[in-house]
Amino acid sequence: MSEQDAEETNTIDTPERDRQDSAPEPTSDLEQSPDSTTDATEDNSSTSSLEHPAFPFEDSKQEAIYPTVETLTEFDDTLDFEVKRRLRDEGLRDVPKREYHEALLQLAIEQPERLAELIIENRR
Repeated sequence: MSEQDAEETNTIDTPERDRQDSAPEPTSDLEQSPDSTTDATEDNSSTSSLEHPAFPFEDSKQEAIYPTVETLTEFDDTLDFEVKRRLRDEGLRDVPKREYHEALLQLAIEQPERLAELIIENRR
């Protein structure tokens, strides 16, 4: 048996692969019966939309960002100690990073003058 054949055999027979194959397929809200979703939307329609990400992963586009270490550290602290606290107060937990990134870009779009000012200030 060649080295390549041995590597392929090892990757095919790993327990991790077996676990992935045996895991149940996730179900979407669309697969639920209309009766089971009606009660949830009638009781509290505003919070039911908060239970799921604002948009699916498939709708996102991965882009790299290149902040300084200092800015990224400060951002992470702000996110952890201020933003996530506010979100928890609203009942939101485990927010995917894509939603934070989406909000950051929306903020920049809403305040293009401030964005330009920050770039100018950083150059000085």
